[in-house]
Amino acid sequence: MKSPLFRGLLSSLSPQGAKGKLSILLFHKIPRVADPLTPGEMCVEPFEHILDFLQDNMTVLPLSDATAALKRGKLPARAVALTFDDGYAEWLDTVAPALRKRDMHGTFFVTTEQIDGGVLWHERIVAAVRALPPSKVSLPYGFGSYGDLSSRESRIQLAGELQERLKYASLPDRLRAIELLEAQAVSPLVLPSHFGAASVRDLHAQGFGIGAHTKSHPILKECTHAEAMTEIGGSREQLAHIIGAPVTLFAYPNGRPQKDYSIEHVRMVKACGYSAALATSNGAASCASDLFQLPRFAPWEHEPTRLTYQLLRNMLARDKRARPRTGADSAAATPVRSLLIASTFPPIHGGSAVVYENLCLHLPPGSVRVLAAKRNYLNNREIEGWQQHDAEVEYPVDRIDFLRPLMLPAPANMLVSAWRLLCSDLILYARTLATTAWLVRRHRINTIVVGELVTGSWLGLAMRNLFGCKVIIYVHGEEITTETGGRLAGHRRVQYLQAADKVVAVSSFTCDALTHLMGMRPEKIALIHNGVDTDRFTPGPPSAHLIEKHQLQGKRMILSVGRLVTRKGVDMAIRAVGRLKHEMPELRYLIVGDGENRAELEQVIRDEGLSEIVTLVGKTTDDDLLGYLRTCELFILPNRTMPNGDTEGFGLVFREANACRKPVIGGRAGGVVEAVVEGVSGLLVDGTDVEAIAGTIKAVLGDPALAANLSAGGYKLAQDNNTKSVADQFLKVCERVLDQHPA
Repeated sequence: MKSPLFRGLLSSLSPQGAKGKLSILLFHKIPRVADPLTPGEMCVEPFEHILDFLQDNMTVLPLSDATAALKRGKLPARAVALTFDDGYAEWLDTVAPALRKRDMHGTFFVTTEQIDGGVLWHERIVAAVRALPPSKVSLPYGFGSYGDLSSRESRIQLAGELQERLKYASLPDRLRAIELLEAQAVSPLVLPSHFGAASVRDLHAQGFGIGAHTKSHPILKECTHAEAMTEIGGSREQLAHIIGAPVTLFAYPNGRPQKDYSIEHVRMVKACGYSAALATSNGAASCASDLFQLPRFAPWEHEPTRLTYQLLRNMLARDKRARPRTGADSAAATPVRSLLIASTFPPIHGGSAVVYENLCLHLPPGSVRVLAAKRNYLNNREIEGWQQHDAEVEYPVDRIDFLRPLMLPAPANMLVSAWRLLCSDLILYARTLATTAWLVRRHRINTIVVGELVTGSWLGLAMRNLFGCKVIIYVHGEEITTETGGRLAGHRRVQYLQAADKVVAVSSFTCDALTHLMGMRPEKIALIHNGVDTDRFTPGPPSAHLIEKHQLQGKRMILSVGRLVTRKGVDMAIRAVGRLKHEMPELRYLIVGDGENRAELEQVIRDEGLSEIVTLVGKTTDDDLLGYLRTCELFILPNRTMPNGDTEGFGLVFREANACRKPVIGGRAGGVVEAVVEGVSGLLVDGTDVEAIAGTIKAVLGDPALAANLSAGGYKLAQDNNTKSVADQFLKVCERVLDQHPA
């Protein structure tokens, strides 16, 4: 129904000629009836109402014609173009007939991966969630709190949040998460009808436009340069081959400027030969718009008055776009200027110290500097070798005596506690704050990376209050699951995590702990598995020096590496070796590392009569550590979760052993179930079951084919998840935080 009022209002903001504006509307799947798990999606009836309104009150143009007219400044009044993203069989059944009926044109932007038989990743999520059991479901990426899926509402919410969360996961992580869901289905997976090459040709034959929407619909800012070029150019080539004609239009996946794509991706689109590209943001295109970042929006109203209001409001919106960096950032590889604050940092040994050092080694020059301690807060001793370490690394390290108070016995009374606070702790906090503030100002730091949740977060939040820095907290797991410090410490942890701009978790287990125990929203968490330094940990021949030192000639050596604490499960591994000493007399077990449980483990060795079989090596050099890993036949650490919640957040050492082509055995607890991929890189056991541990050792050592398969699978896993890839992921997290909320 034509309305002079509506047409007049729309013409006032979208006149004919050089001052004209082009409204580009975005649609996706248009089914006849909405899926019960996606009730908000548009279906045929409201879609046809929108088309009727546009036919009566707007000028609908083919997108290619509209962009050409926009460029020449010759748009008709009230110009609009229709676009459709992804690729659905319903387009042929619902959209195409509705457009032809009204003699309207549409442009269909196709994700090409599905053409060869795949299914769009977000459709797989909906199908998997529909088929999940109502309870006891294992969910990825911090969604473990969805324990009850008995109602449709809970499944609707889960499907939507999973799609939003996995949108920013790497393609391998996204695939693993979807496969985890699908593996738990208790009913057939109901997937959409196939949208293939024949469907694309059919749409093209009907006169509709075909545009490219990448191969696998990644967020381009999450891709490497090579991956992005393949996604952008590869989809164009495949579609051009299918339709036998050039493909000149491109749509950015997700498409939010600066958040989902950057100016570098705009340049890639131009280089691949496209003539125009579409973003996803409010605003109508004008002659001043960038043809490679044309705005478009999804109409959600179909009633004429409300739709008119939405179109008018959109015409008044500011045209958003990704822009080149300015100022000091324009010449930099990245705008990130981060300060990592960590007491546990090399040359101190430890899992988190290794993670932080590897980040610093692989981040671009100028993007990171470190504030660490000179002295160990556990014993007040100077950290041995810190000067040499800092002189040899290429990234800058600043140090002060302590970043946190000394670990002292509990105060005898309130007076002693007050004395410590006034005469020691407050002075330390003031010095730390002053030093950090000086570094932030001098080096124009825009991102604070907190390495210790409870003792370091206050400093990051102080820098945000003083200088507007963004705060990213790195969480490994045990600081969340362990009940230490009482109710006050637990309350502070929640406060710090909720206040952070982003929290990096090293495992899905840690994600679940953050959402379930700390009440965090999954979208605030970035999952980055710990990576292996595959330049350092490599396959190689056994160490002749270590074989001679430990008299291992003709022996079969298994190895553990780690701090000697109960959760590592070394005590149970020793007992398991005791069960095998008669059956496998050539077996030798070496344990590298030191810690509070050494005396207890020495007693276990004596009790089991294993003094000639089990050796507590103690601390060792980096070179010898590599030698031990290369010399062993099997790496074992049957970890378990302690009654107070203390557990392994990930278990990087398993991946280090994998990088040396060694099969591994880990405990089925904590984040180790992600570090050790069952049947691929190693085997998982109940860390409290000595017989099961012994049986698994025997199974691996007694089956050369199994050991070889696990060695090969673990090696590939380590190569695919190395420290360089982890640093790239972390850098993207930092950039995304800065893009969303510029400092």
